[in-house]
Amino acid sequence: MRQWRRRRVFVAGLTGIVLGAGLALGGATSASAATTGHWGDFTVSGTNKAYTGTMTMPGFPDTTFTSNSRQTTVISGASTWQGSSTGPGGRYGSSRGNTYINQRPNSDSPTAAAASTTTYTFATPTPAGSWSFVLGDIDADQATITATVQGGGVATGAQLGYQGSYNSCSTVSVGGWSCPADPGNVPAGSDVPSYNVSSTAGLLVGNVQANDTSGATAWFTPTVPLDSLTVTYQARSGFPVYQTWFASRTAALTGTATLDGTPIPGATVTVTAPRGTVYTTTTAADGTYSFPSLPQIAGYTVVVTPPEGATLATAPGPVTLDGTDGTASFAFTAPTGTTSVIGTVVDEDNRHPVADVPIVIIDPSDGSTLVETTTNSDGVYTASGLPAETELGVSVGGADPVVITTGEAGAAPVEPDPIVAPAAAVATISGTVTLDGAPVAAGTVVELLDGTTVVGSTITAADGSYSFTTVPGGYTVRTVTPADGATGLVSRPADATSGSATVDFPFTSPVAPVPVTVSQPGTVTDSNGDPAAGIPVTATPTDPEAGAPVTTTTGADGRFTLTGLAAETEYTIVAGTGSRAGDPVTITTPATGSGVPLALVVPAAAVTPPPTSTPTPTPTPTSSPTTVPVSSSGGGSGSTGALAYTGADIGPAAIAAGVLVLLGAGLLTFRAARNRRRTEHLQD
Repeated sequence: MRQWRRRRVFVAGLTGIVLGAGLALGGATSASAATTGHWGDFTVSGTNKAYTGTMTMPGFPDTTFTSNSRQTTVISGASTWQGSSTGPGGRYGSSRGNTYINQRPNSDSPTAAAASTTTYTFATPTPAGSWSFVLGDIDADQATITATVQGGGVATGAQLGYQGSYNSCSTVSVGGWSCPADPGNVPAGSDVPSYNVSSTAGLLVGNVQANDTSGATAWFTPTVPLDSLTVTYQARSGFPVYQTWFASRTAALTGTATLDGTPIPGATVTVTAPRGTVYTTTTAADGTYSFPSLPQIAGYTVVVTPPEGATLATAPGPVTLDGTDGTASFAFTAPTGTTSVIGTVVDEDNRHPVADVPIVIIDPSDGSTLVETTTNSDGVYTASGLPAETELGVSVGGADPVVITTGEAGAAPVEPDPIVAPAAAVATISGTVTLDGAPVAAGTVVELLDGTTVVGSTITAADGSYSFTTVPGGYTVRTVTPADGATGLVSRPADATSGSATVDFPFTSPVAPVPVTVSQPGTVTDSNGDPAAGIPVTATPTDPEAGAPVTTTTGADGRFTLTGLAAETEYTIVAGTGSRAGDPVTITTPATGSGVPLALVVPAAAVTPPPTSTPTPTPTPTSSPTTVPVSSSGGGSGSTGALAYTGADIGPAAIAAGVLVLLGAGLLTFRAARNRRRTEHLQD
C-alpha cells in the first residue's frame, strides 16, 4: 500500500535542506518584508591553530569553517564596521553591530610556511551574485583567495568577483568608524590594499612599506556558485591581524494555491534555485505560502503539489528576485462538467489531522476507483474531476467507505465532515526539541518526511514539544538548528511501524574557544644588584586586540611570574613605575608553557641619610673649694684645691661610699664581738 502511495503523491521533487523559517502551524505566513540586506553571524570554538566555527545568514547555505590561525576571535562590530557609504555598506546596509572575525597567521613570520589557512565550506552551492565577503585590515600582510565552484572545480580569480579596494575609516567613509592616524605621518584613511588576479586565485596585498595601518579593505561578490572558499593569510612584517565579513541580500517569494477558487490548506510548495538548491514549505489554512528570505537571484522554479485530477491553466514561469519580492500563485480547476472535493481526516482520540493516510474514492454504483491519493501535512485530501451531484464512497486507510455527496459542476468544492481514521491506520510521532536541556522557543519548525517528500509540518509548543499523527511506517523527522553554532542532528529517523515513535532533538550551544595562555617568569634587581621586592611588573600586548595588560608583583627575592598571557603574542614588559621604572623589554610569548626567564633591572631606591644633630654645648661647671683628704701621718705634706672635673656628679658616689664604709665597720665589730664570746665559752 505504501509503495503505490509513495509513487503517486507529492510530485514536487526532492525536498530541500533549507526549512522555511517562521512558519505557522501547518503552513506559511503571508507575504513578508521586501528585499533585505544581511550581515553574517559568526561563532568560533576550538583553540589556537585548531579552530572551527559557523557563519549564518538568512537565505544563505549553512556554512562551517576550519582554521589553523593561531588566533581566531569573534568581534561584535561595535567599534569597527563597514559604513553605509562603503561599497558593501551601500549594498547590504551598515555592518555596525554585526559580528566579524579577527584572525592571525599560523605564526608571526614573513614566510609562506607561517601562513594560516581558513576554509569555509557551504552545505549547498552559494547563490551567484547576491552575496559578498569582505577582507579588512590588509596592510602589513597579504591574503591569497581561492575557491571551488559547484561540482568541485577550481574557481578562476575573475570568478571571485573582486569589487574594489577602499578604506573603511570615517575620515573617508561617511558613517564609518573613527580610526587613529597611521604611522609615519600617513593621513588616516589613505591606505588601501592592491589586488592581483590569476587563473586560479586572487592575491590581496597591503601597502608597499608593510606598515601597520587602519581600515585597508577590499570586497568580493562571487559570480558563480561556490562549494568552498579559502583565505591563506601571511604576515609581511610585525604582528598583523585581518578581518572577515560576510553579507547577503534576500527577498520574499509568496503566493496562493486554490482549487476551484477555494484555498488548499497543507499543500506542498517546492522552490528550486537555478544552482539546484531546493526549498520547501506548505500552504496555510487560507492557501497562502511564503519563503521570506530567498537569495536575490533569477530563475527560481515554483511547483505546488496539484490536487488529484485537477488542471492548471497557466503555470507560473521562472521567478526573478532582484531587488523586489516575487509572487507565484496556482489556481487549480476541475475539468469541465466535473467537480472537486476538499476533505479532512482526523484521529479517533484527539481529532488531530492525520497526515499521509491513503485515500481511495469509489463510485458505489459500479465499485470503480475514481481517485487514489493521500492526505497532506494538514490531514487534507483533495480530489478533482469527480462526477457532480453524486454519492461517492471515501475509504480511509483501508476502512469501509464513508459516503459523501459531491456538489454541482463548476461550483466550489464540497468540504464534507471530517472522517475518522481507523486506529490501526494511525501512528503518532512526537518528541521535544531542546537546547542545553531547556525547551527551544515556541514556533520552531519541525517537518515529517516520507522518503524525500514533506508529509507533515508543525511548530514546537512552549515546552519544546511537537507531534505528528500519520499512518504507521518509517519516516524522517527534521528541524532547524535553534541557535547559531549549536551542535546536534537536525534530521533523525522515526520508526512508527508499530504505531508510535518518539524522536527528540537535543542541541548543545557552541563551546566558546578556550584561549591558550602561557606564563613569563623573571627576576627584578635594583641597580645595586640587590633583589627588588614589591615591584609591579606589567606586560602590555603590542596589539590592543590581543588582550588586556597583565600585572603582577615581585616577591621578597625579586622573583615574579606573569600568568594568563596570550600564546605567540608580542608583549612589552616593564618593571616598576615612575622614577623606579626600568627599561621596557619586548618579547614574543611561546606557543605553550613558559617563556625564558627575564632579568629586569630598576633604579635602586634613593637612600636618605639620617639627620645630623647639633651638639649641645657643655656648660662650664662652677667649682667650689673642696677639701682634699690628706695623709693621717704627721709627715705628709698638705695641699688644697679642686679635684679635676670628670663629668660625673660625685655627691651620690660619696654618700654611697660612706654607707659602705659604715656597713663594713659594723660587720667587723660584729665579728670581733662574736669571736670574743666563743673564746670566753671555750675558757669556761
